[in-house]
Amino acid sequence: MAKLNVILIGILVVMFAVAGIYAYVGSTGNEVMSTHYMTEQTWSDSSCSGCHAGVYEEVSESDHVQQDLKKWTSIMEYGVDVDSIDEGSMAVTYGQVHPGGGYMSDYGVDIDCMACHNQVGYDFEARAESIASGDFENANEAAIEESSEEIQGDTLYMVSYMLDVLAPLPLVTEVHDEVNGAPSKTLCSSNCHSADVETTAVAWTLEDSASYDVHDSVDCQECHVTEEHNIGSREYLFSSEDVHMESELGVLECDSSGCHEGISHGTIADGHLETVSCESCHIPALPGSDETGTPVLKSFSWKNGVREDVIYDSEFTPTISWSSGVSYDTLPTAQEQSNDSVLKPFNVITGIWWDEGIDAEVLADPDNSSSIGNPIAPADVLSADANGDGNVTVEEISTYDGDADGTADYPNAVLRHVELYYQVSHNIVSSSVGLEDPLVCADCHGSTATAIGWTALGYEKDPAVTDPEADFTTQTIEATDENAKPTEVEREPAF
Repeated sequence: MAKLNVILIGILVVMFAVAGIYAYVGSTGNEVMSTHYMTEQTWSDSSCSGCHAGVYEEVSESDHVQQDLKKWTSIMEYGVDVDSIDEGSMAVTYGQVHPGGGYMSDYGVDIDCMACHNQVGYDFEARAESIASGDFENANEAAIEESSEEIQGDTLYMVSYMLDVLAPLPLVTEVHDEVNGAPSKTLCSSNCHSADVETTAVAWTLEDSASYDVHDSVDCQECHVTEEHNIGSREYLFSSEDVHMESELGVLECDSSGCHEGISHGTIADGHLETVSCESCHIPALPGSDETGTPVLKSFSWKNGVREDVIYDSEFTPTISWSSGVSYDTLPTAQEQSNDSVLKPFNVITGIWWDEGIDAEVLADPDNSSSIGNPIAPADVLSADANGDGNVTVEEISTYDGDADGTADYPNAVLRHVELYYQVSHNIVSSSVGLEDPLVCADCHGSTATAIGWTALGYEKDPAVTDPEADFTTQTIEATDENAKPTEVEREPAF
């Protein structure tokens, strides 16, 4: 027995010695354990596939990796359709918000799991700057350079590396989840979707976002249903067959099970739900640039070859209009009422740009056509400014001969002024959270109505108007929840 004890002690000494070597190697970032804890930014079949079998393939085929950029990018840096942007420019511009893989794999940028899963500090700006400078090879590594050193030098993780040799799975799980856990709202909003502030005034990037949105504590994937790394999105209209939006996954409805199922606002208000979305009343106001800290667009213009913006300086009211989906390969112009459309809130942004004037639909009605048409590249618009006064006229653009072949390049050029409807879905308010209280009857009906334009929606007048006129200010809306826990009655103890 004594001999057996000596042998066991000897084995333990050797194991701890090996564990110590592993801890040293791991904590200094030298290969062995660093890959296992995903601090090397590279997928490894030997380290990852044991627990995450098939995940790399899932992510590779997901919408976020195989993303199709919308053809119309007038609001973006280039102001033209994506097809006219060379691949190099696309990589350094759009690659900054791409998780790697897909078309970015051609530039040596592999899928970066940590972009969504890092829990200890992902330097998104460092990665973006690396890509913008053309240093694709080191982009992913740049994002966690500091946090990786911190993790691998921390005493807790050094001890974990040692003990991992003795009891791998429990400790891997414990430490792994602290470093690489589920995606959070902060990672989604701050890293990739902060650009939505410009068009829809979402407040999710703010420290006090809980003051603007009653769903602030809800993680994105709780509403955006996610399976096999495909994240549910709104349905796109008119999308072509090769668009990567064909998944059946979507976004939970307000009355979905586990959300607000069973809530009632009374017979009259509930009767609106077939044609009026909950958001229409629960997004009564949007924060302006002064509150978001980011420009919120009211209009933009490419008329003179550079984008000139007008922004909302302060809180503003969204426009309520018809929607039956989000356009993919047409401009997001106002939709008419149809059998399946409902009213939703929008930020309506006026866009101005030059078009070649060779598309029949654009020529017929340049300001109201939803056709993308043939936008003229800003570089050509700049060059067309013959007198250099910064104001490009119809005569200048229609006589511009960029290739000096003696023939005007854009003889039929037209200047379009299009109202673009960007659907708003966040900044949901309640009676105690948000910029304003939810809308009530008098906000939409009667002489006090200011929240909705009935003629713009196709009505001759307010459909609720009566003779004699009803006083909608006396109408109240209250919520009852049939699934709520019954009120407990306090009773005196029997004994």
